[in-house]
Amino acid sequence: MILVPAPAPFAPGFSIPGSSVDNGDEDIPVIGEEMLHQERVDLEAGISAFPKVTILLILACLFAYGRQVQIGGLENVGRVIDTGATHRDEILEGQAWRLVSGAFMHANIEHLLGNMGLLYILGMACEHAFGVQPFLLLYMAACLTGGLLTMTTEVPTVGASGAIFGLAGALISLVYVRRRRIEIRDHRVGIVLAIWAVYTLALGLLSPIVSNACHLGGLLGGLILGALLPPAILTDRRAMARSPVTRLQGAIALGVLASTAMLWLPHLR
Repeated sequence: MILVPAPAPFAPGFSIPGSSVDNGDEDIPVIGEEMLHQERVDLEAGISAFPKVTILLILACLFAYGRQVQIGGLENVGRVIDTGATHRDEILEGQAWRLVSGAFMHANIEHLLGNMGLLYILGMACEHAFGVQPFLLLYMAACLTGGLLTMTTEVPTVGASGAIFGLAGALISLVYVRRRRIEIRDHRVGIVLAIWAVYTLALGLLSPIVSNACHLGGLLGGLILGALLPPAILTDRRAMARSPVTRLQGAIALGVLASTAMLWLPHLR
């Protein structure tokens, strides 16, 4: 609340030089938004070290990689495609579920562990910033946009890095669009993300089944949704979780995930 002191009374007959009896509304000061102090929200405040949806996604990736190894799904590129990699030819034949399934598969243990470390860090931040259901929608959307851009090439693709690029893009959009209301405690996190992005893009140039098109597609999807999704940290988190829009977001994401699992898991037997 801002208290504006009332003008001091003037003695009868006293006048201010240059003033008129009635200046109308022109003499009333207008308090603009830029004059008000707005407390910025710390993005890291209250963040949980055990983001439940992120951990479930990590466990799903670990399970998928375990099955890949167990059934010989990494023996050659053909086997990688047979077990669910994102590949244009199969998708055009109607196997749209591959747009998501490839994001849960990995080429080797180094690829898996590197992605899971970044998924934990960025997933923790995004799940806290956007809320559980919007976060899951964001992850599924980044999988889809990454998979769609992958179809511009004939390269079969596996790896969660496209979706992880989406999470990074969402955080970038969130902080930029709402920069007057959200504060990042340590800006060095941007340097870490930049190093990881360069490393991952280099990996995409070296590995035949890691696609930079997928990375860029995921990044684009994340940038768009990060700017559009209302952040949970700027509102009542519980009320937001109960809203029809948020529930619809969760239902869409779960529908995509469930249908993908139903059609993909038979290929991992």
